[in-house]
Amino acid sequence: MGVEFSEEDIAHYTALKVNEDICIDGCLNKPCWNRAKKSPRFVDLVTGEPAFLDTRAAVLWSEECLYVGFWVDEPNVKAEFTERDCMICMENDVEVFIGGEDTYYEFEMNAIGTVMEIFYVWQDAYTKDSPFAKAEEFNLVSQSVDILGGMCDEERMGSNPRGRRYAFRDWDFPGLEMATQIDGNLNDPSTIDKGWTAEIAFPWRGMEWLAAGRALPPEHGDTWRMDFSRFQHISANGRDIQPPIGWAWNSHGAYNSHMPERFTRVEFSEENV
Repeated sequence: MGVEFSEEDIAHYTALKVNEDICIDGCLNKPCWNRAKKSPRFVDLVTGEPAFLDTRAAVLWSEECLYVGFWVDEPNVKAEFTERDCMICMENDVEVFIGGEDTYYEFEMNAIGTVMEIFYVWQDAYTKDSPFAKAEEFNLVSQSVDILGGMCDEERMGSNPRGRRYAFRDWDFPGLEMATQIDGNLNDPSTIDKGWTAEIAFPWRGMEWLAAGRALPPEHGDTWRMDFSRFQHISANGRDIQPPIGWAWNSHGAYNSHMPERFTRVEFSEENV
């Protein structure tokens, strides 16, 4: 059975607008980020209890891009993966999911800016006459494709009443920009770090599949479903605790990021930051 929830359980956020593009360098001391409304402290993905390491996010937008910033407290900043589209979630990361009608997009990044991207299409929407079947970027033969399970696959993270979805691992977000800055000493457990920040720009021109006919850029009052999360690997007594701890803007009621119905509601405002 699916996890029961009401709309009252979902966080709502108003994203303010910037009138010029933001330089993506990982620094969140810019005036626009200082004025942006930060999320509350992230909470446990399952229980909704406040995370013991502070994590915040904020969203801004312009006529060209959606912008996301993360503030990550981490006393021992660690990141070793450098290969694009490797399994970043196997070490500490921040993640953004953007929901569409029959699709959603996953972005993961570690503290040194290594990225993994996956684009998901629900199988019930992937018919022979659908636009997905006619697009080379979603060709089931030529592209690298995994399948994320539905309710018949409860043991895998990603079960959902809607069923299975194709996961296109070769898909790259057009024009994506991202950067991080570390306040501390990377991979040095002998020192106490403050943490790191992440800054990402998603151009609206890359969101046509996610928009499903909605205005790009959004219009005043438009609401999109987005998820903002962090996964943290914890060691104790010389052993890694498994699975890693998952924190998010609002809880999902399950150890599962792949629940678009539980994504935070982001409303776009023409109000200038």
